[in-house]
Amino acid sequence: MQPFLTTTSRAQSRLAPVLLVALLLVSDLLIWQVSTPRLAWAVFALTLTAAAQMLVGHSPGRRAVLMGWGGMALGVLPVMEELQTLSVLFLFAAMIHAAGWFVAGSTAPQSAAIRAGLRLFGQAFIRIALDLFGFGRATAQVRPSGVGLLRDWALPLGLGGLFVLLFLSANPLLDRWLQALENWSPRLDFDPVHVGFWLVMACLIWSFLRLDAMRPKLLAPAKPLIAVSLPKALINPGSVLRALVTFNVIFALQTGLDLTYLWGGADLPDGMSYATYAHRGAYPLVLTALLAGGFSLIAQPFVAGQPLMRGLLFLWTAQNILLVLSSILRLDLYIDAYGLTRLRFAALIWMGLVVAGLVLMVWQVMRAKPVGWLFRQSAVLGLGSVYVCCFVNVAGLIASHNLARPDYSFDNYYLCTLGPGAVPAITRAELATGQDLCDTDYGLFVKSPQDLREWGYRNYRLRNSLAALAALTEVRTVP
Repeated sequence: MQPFLTTTSRAQSRLAPVLLVALLLVSDLLIWQVSTPRLAWAVFALTLTAAAQMLVGHSPGRRAVLMGWGGMALGVLPVMEELQTLSVLFLFAAMIHAAGWFVAGSTAPQSAAIRAGLRLFGQAFIRIALDLFGFGRATAQVRPSGVGLLRDWALPLGLGGLFVLLFLSANPLLDRWLQALENWSPRLDFDPVHVGFWLVMACLIWSFLRLDAMRPKLLAPAKPLIAVSLPKALINPGSVLRALVTFNVIFALQTGLDLTYLWGGADLPDGMSYATYAHRGAYPLVLTALLAGGFSLIAQPFVAGQPLMRGLLFLWTAQNILLVLSSILRLDLYIDAYGLTRLRFAALIWMGLVVAGLVLMVWQVMRAKPVGWLFRQSAVLGLGSVYVCCFVNVAGLIASHNLARPDYSFDNYYLCTLGPGAVPAITRAELATGQDLCDTDYGLFVKSPQDLREWGYRNYRLRNSLAALAALTEVRTVP
């Protein structure tokens, strides 16, 4: 066990507790006291990351610094756009990414930085427990000299406090500054939720300040993966060949129906609408494609050097791609009939990712690339798509799409509970129709930031859109 606050530098050891208290007060000021801390979260994350780099007991090197801060630049953008679950997750991921590079340094391979970042969460809990135990033992052996402390600080604090009071009474400008500072000072109340916030933030801050102590564990060599052998009784060249033939025949039936009714526009049987036909298959068929993709990965080792099996695999993958494209068309037909929702928007993105993953798998097989390449490319594609979604005003997109349909039967409750992002679209529709769509009971408005801590780029754009409409009608804006 390492002693409490043991790092490679004594100065850094003494600085860590000071930074803990300072950053805890900063978190209270920037995050706890703000209803929607958009810019505040970005400032706090950047400050904590800078402190973490400063306390690392070695020089990370130019490459590690560039990689770490490059990831932080990408991580803070979503939370500056809008405070939401995805943006906060990307912010934390960027902080962990930076910490991994600071620990590994420029001389280590990229895999070491990734491994350090992935291990940080688990090692942080162990480090906090060890430091608390070490702190308890250290304080039990030290007898604080209260008399000496009082003797050393009585004169400077007492007389200094008197000077401050005299200056405040003599200078109205200083008094005004003090009143303004009161609004920005930490509120040291002892609400249980507030105390819980302090504890969570203290653990987060301490985890990043103690990277150097965790470095040996974070950079320990990875354990070799245990090879998993497939049961040859069930999965062998013969069974894979028969499965590919069987699956192609089964999928051909569904593919033929989709080509006939969805893409060909043939009339459906009496009593069945296109919306019903689309709704029944939109989601189950995507699950079918995912299962088929999993089997394709298992079948790959058996198709190498087998032209017939390779052709059957490509044919089946092509049918899977058409299957998902048909699911997208089904969902589009259903949206035309019943409108767009958050779930349907997410489903469209998910289906597009499945299609892209299947295309990547075809390329991987054709180029004889390892399965790990496919997993890495799919992960980058998925994370990149989710990252881009952080900058999309989904609520405004849904409201604009649904309100643009002349035959749409308004679901006012869903429309009016989409959130502030939908306010400009609703306001434009109210101007066009001359009727109120959402009454004040829904509390639908765009709140102006009280100060810079609440500033967000999406909120800024929404307020600009409403300002353009303000001359025409009263809009839902909080001044």
